[in-house]
Amino acid sequence: MAGKSRLLVAKRAEPTFLSVNKMLPKNKRVNKETFQLLIKTGKTLSTGLFLFYFKPQKESQYVFVAPKAIFKKAVLRNKFRRLGYNVLNSLPLSGGQGIFMFKKSAKEATKDQIDNEIKLILNKAYEKNRFIPN
Repeated sequence: MAGKSRLLVAKRAEPTFLSVNKMLPKNKRVNKETFQLLIKTGKTLSTGLFLFYFKPQKESQYVFVAPKAIFKKAVLRNKFRRLGYNVLNSLPLSGGQGIFMFKKSAKEATKDQIDNEIKLILNKAYEKNRFIPN
């Protein structure tokens, strides 16, 4: 009787850039109609990594846009969008609708830089009472 051969199964390495791999629920993301309205009538904040369009609302809805002109590969676009959503999942959001649009400089940014920029943008928006707290 021949000896049993054992198959070695390699474990997939966890991605190092994501701590939690969760998107925002659909009801917490901006829909197409709201997206167009925010671009046309929303107020803007600009930082080194993001252009942020926002509007005060009682409900909180956000979306991240990684333009194809900046991130040529879909893998990179999805990676950066997930990074943003992971940061938002870790923050207590109290209201407002917003679009975080990545700038060209975000391509070389680290997770910590993206995390800090998102927090900075939301703090600026909350400080100026542009969002309505729940």
